[in-house]
Amino acid sequence: MANFKTIRLISFTVLIPLLFSTGCSRNTTVKQNNLNQGKSTVTGYKAIDTYTVVTKNTSRILGNNAEGISLATACMIWPATETGNRPKAVLIAPSESWQIQLAAVDLIHHPSDGPLLVSSKENISEAVLSEVSRLNPVGSTDGIKVITIGMSDNAGKQLRDKGYKIHEIKGDNPNKIAEDIDGYYSSISGELPNSVIIGSSEQLEYTLPAGNWIAHMPEPLLYVTKDKIPPETEIALKKRNGNANIYLLGPETVVSKNIETELRKHGKVTRISGDTPYANAIAFAKFKDNATGFGWGITMPGHGLLLVSKSQAKECIATVAFSHRGKHTPLLITDSDKAPQELLDYLKQLKPRFKKDPTEGPYTHLFIAGDNPWISQSQQGNLDNLIEIEPENDEGGTSPNKMNH
Repeated sequence: MANFKTIRLISFTVLIPLLFSTGCSRNTTVKQNNLNQGKSTVTGYKAIDTYTVVTKNTSRILGNNAEGISLATACMIWPATETGNRPKAVLIAPSESWQIQLAAVDLIHHPSDGPLLVSSKENISEAVLSEVSRLNPVGSTDGIKVITIGMSDNAGKQLRDKGYKIHEIKGDNPNKIAEDIDGYYSSISGELPNSVIIGSSEQLEYTLPAGNWIAHMPEPLLYVTKDKIPPETEIALKKRNGNANIYLLGPETVVSKNIETELRKHGKVTRISGDTPYANAIAFAKFKDNATGFGWGITMPGHGLLLVSKSQAKECIATVAFSHRGKHTPLLITDSDKAPQELLDYLKQLKPRFKKDPTEGPYTHLFIAGDNPWISQSQQGNLDNLIEIEPENDEGGTSPNKMNH
């Protein structure tokens, strides 16, 4: 009888090729050799160290650049094996602008029910074109299958030449793109969302958590700088006739008190903030406005969560689609090697505990954006243990699953 180690290695040499089969188009940067590999006891095979891909409570979204991450995200959320898991439309935004990418994710839920793919503004890569083909979008409003945001005329031609009906939101100015997305969304939904998120166009690490919410719900993201409201943002806010519910994301070091005061002429302003990117993301994950229904309000166990490294935030914007389907995740931020204390404290608050039987749940699952070392293998293992379900009465650390952090 084969020993456990041999069985484990055989099983994962079978599993990993299935995960990376030709059923999902592959970016050349998303390959098996990007992962830690070790010699298998099976002659002629190498087994990926499964610890770097998936643990019992964590799953990695594999990739080492924005395009690769966007492809992996699309593959995981939209298998495209039947109509029910094919997107209506696919979004494509330029790798050169994180601000355009982040504003664009407002269209993930409606009208697209589809992923954001990232490619060069001037020329859509073959990997992305192949992924659009695999996804085989059903068609959204008026049969549109691809929506490009901030892409070039040549990119549009590439898609039309392949027979796709497309809608193009053009331009280079992220503030104008955000305004146009707000208008496009309201025109096809028949309703202008009364609530909006205002975020910094200068500091992504404070604005990124907004992406998961706007990919999940109808509110748009509009941009300001620390000390200025762009005219395009003013135009979008004026459409709310002074009755907007404005959720300002980030501390006063990122968006000034003066800007908060100026925004009040457009409606009620609520600032959601933390002094660090980690605390800021947690504040947004915890926040809930019961009057409007805005916000995740996650303060109890039993949820999916998305974890992004602060140093690779620009490469991970497409992963916000995990808030739309599956486990509907808010976004949290960490460092590459070690989780900051704010994050550890929050995850301890969300620690799953069962009363009688662990099969009754609740469970917490953590999606991790990017390859090791974006978020280290050791951090993945430590966080897997931290969110492991344990007995309700095991406060003293008697469980074998208990570990000090």
